[in-house]
Amino acid sequence: MRRTAIALALVAFAAALGAGRAAANGSGSLFAAPSGSGGVCSKQEPCTLARALASASAGAVVHVTAGSYHGGYVLSKKVKLLAQGRVVIDASGSADGTGIRVVGPGGSGSVVQGFIVEKATYEGILVGTSPGAANPVPAPVSNVTLRNDWVLSNNQGRGTPNAAGECKSKPPVPADCGGGIHLVWADHTTVENNIVAYNSDGILLTDEFGPTAHNVIRNNRVLNNVYECGIVLAGHSPKAVAKDGSLTDQAGVHDNLIENNLVRNNGVALSGAGILLGGGAPGSAVYANVIRGNTIDLNGHSGVTIHQHVTGNLGGNQILDNTIGQNNMLGDDDFAAAVDMQTTGILVASGSPPGPPLPPFLVPQTITGTVISGNKISGDDVGIWTLNTPGDFTQNQFAGDVKTQISSH
Repeated sequence: MRRTAIALALVAFAAALGAGRAAANGSGSLFAAPSGSGGVCSKQEPCTLARALASASAGAVVHVTAGSYHGGYVLSKKVKLLAQGRVVIDASGSADGTGIRVVGPGGSGSVVQGFIVEKATYEGILVGTSPGAANPVPAPVSNVTLRNDWVLSNNQGRGTPNAAGECKSKPPVPADCGGGIHLVWADHTTVENNIVAYNSDGILLTDEFGPTAHNVIRNNRVLNNVYECGIVLAGHSPKAVAKDGSLTDQAGVHDNLIENNLVRNNGVALSGAGILLGGGAPGSAVYANVIRGNTIDLNGHSGVTIHQHVTGNLGGNQILDNTIGQNNMLGDDDFAAAVDMQTTGILVASGSPPGPPLPPFLVPQTITGTVISGNKISGDDVGIWTLNTPGDFTQNQFAGDVKTQISSH
């Protein structure tokens, strides 16, 4: 009997030791606290957030208790990162300039939920690799979920003396500092129910290292990002369009759904659209995206704006069933052939920018396949303004105060 009791005690001890090691190795649930000092990241003895992320194995859930956390945090493994109460990530001292960064391929499938992320030099939340990094190691990321986060007052590097990284105003980084939330070479990622405010750009999708496609941006409140746009789909890579004009699988921002967002008061300090689809490099492509069911008003450029300034492909995008109030508050003079300085709901334009004429091989093509239907537009002098964009855009509802329903150039 005594031997049996001793044996059972040893088994129990081994099980407890195994459980402790499992917690330390990150299986199951881990717990982090602002003043955490525990070794196993348990609920009774929480550890620091940095230790919890380092200890977590793929598939772990990290519970982050209420309070303020300083620095930046990297998810390089599949982790469900859950805020418990009011959790603030103060990224003003982040080593890489971001608040929370999800890197691929290991971070694919991660969830970031319920955080307040603020004061980053660059992005509040970055999914992918920074295009402004000194030595980028790009890799694709997929199936990430960003939900119920508040992403506030990031991109603090903008306009600072000797601005570095993404905030340098030179190619290939167009001085957008990354956006409050930035997806780079990301696919099948969901950004939903977030508040994104007081950044430069609000939510940004780009393709510097590979295609950003099949993502869903829905039910977000994108407000007061006054220096640039609310939601941006920007083709920055010249590898999206081959020399023969065909689309490649190397880059492009395509097949994304932008749905049911409130997009208000963005781009009013310098310039920026509510929702922008733009080609930023020769050979770039932003195509086959759906902009649907959003409420958009009081933005510096038009509510939904498609800009093509050099050769590329911005065809096949759909602008459907949006409620669009007064926009283009600053006017749009980005094209040499015609300018639109009146308040405007939707603007789709392809043409050379102001300045010296472009060489023939850079002159942008006509934008084809654009569908604009079912939108309710009010409060604007012009409902829909187009340049080199053929199509029937009459299937929209224009309020009585819209002076010119469609202005084609």
